[in-house]
Amino acid sequence: MSDKSKGFNPKDAIDSARDIATYAVEMSADIVDNAVDILKGNVAEGVNNIVQDSMDIASHTVEKVKEIATGKDAEGE
Repeated sequence: MSDKSKGFNPKDAIDSARDIATYAVEMSADIVDNAVDILKGNVAEGVNNIVQDSMDIASHTVEKVKEIATGKDAEGE
């Protein structure tokens, strides 16, 4: 039985939190690019892409929080 199936593990929680922050920072570059599109006049596509990127960040965060809470790797299930 691996440590992942035992529930909460502080080291895994820190790793997941680090992953959440890294992913959000990476996605923020895309959001900035989309804001530039808005400023250039492509408002509908820019806003749509910002919303999509924000939803991607939220979905990623939810999956990582589930891993923290359950101690299970969501991708491995």
